[in-house]
Amino acid sequence: MDAALELATQRTVEADDLMLLKHVDTYGYVCHGHECGIQVFPRSYRPENLQRPHFSLPKGATHEPNCDVKGEDELRSRGKKGSIAGELETSPGLSPASLRLVDTRVVVSPLATAVGGNSHSGSRSTTPGEARHKPAGRRAANSIRPICRAFLEFPYDRHLPLHIDRINTTTYQTVFKRLRGEGIKAFPQQRIFYEKLAWGVAQESEEGLLIPLDAGEWENKLLVRPYRVLVRWADWSQTARTRLRNELELARRENMAADKAKAEKKTFLFFIGAQNPNELSQFVVSDQRLICSAHGELFFPKQK
Repeated sequence: MDAALELATQRTVEADDLMLLKHVDTYGYVCHGHECGIQVFPRSYRPENLQRPHFSLPKGATHEPNCDVKGEDELRSRGKKGSIAGELETSPGLSPASLRLVDTRVVVSPLATAVGGNSHSGSRSTTPGEARHKPAGRRAANSIRPICRAFLEFPYDRHLPLHIDRINTTTYQTVFKRLRGEGIKAFPQQRIFYEKLAWGVAQESEEGLLIPLDAGEWENKLLVRPYRVLVRWADWSQTARTRLRNELELARRENMAADKAKAEKKTFLFFIGAQNPNELSQFVVSDQRLICSAHGELFFPKQK
């Protein structure tokens, strides 16, 4: 499972975002499916893990009969062949409707981000029984990760609405912007930018971590001036820095293997960042919730 309901806050938490937390309550999560609530356990969330994080059921356990999470893999398969908009409207974990940066446990000030968000304090505990009755519907995401995953997984449903503060477009189709290899360009409007990761290793400097992308300015089939993402992580915890390093290394290996095998699935870096006006090939990101990688096939259905 890619996500679970956190009992302490009653929020749906992405497995990948567990690595942003100082402390993970091993026994604090249940299935987020409607009318379920079975206990699940976080796996592979430590910074040193190179397997992608996930939640798993206890050995021998099963979801409740009416749990909608059981059918998510089937929906993902159908979503690659045609629209499943109706199902996505009632599947909270698959296609977020907005981005809401409210999780104050993340060790970075939301005031330093490229996207605004409201702080939230206080929490309450509950029981798995209470979790069974949470309402279904397209929810808000606490980071861009589930939004980017939905962009790749449901190509026929990019017409669905998506709201992100300071981005003035309102659908999955228009919120995302790919960086291409047609030369360096200025992007006056904020978007979720994305492109394949380059094979090269990210470079650490006094400013932060500089990540090369497989797009930019080419000469004689050589990328001479790539787009780069500068991650300014002075305020990040050591755990968060290690998490990003490991995620990038995993993504780099995935892309190398995919290119050698001529596979359709690639790993893309997604981010919301400010383009450097003095060096247009560089974007700056300071909030760890606004950068992630996602692995999948990038497909654009023909317009009818």
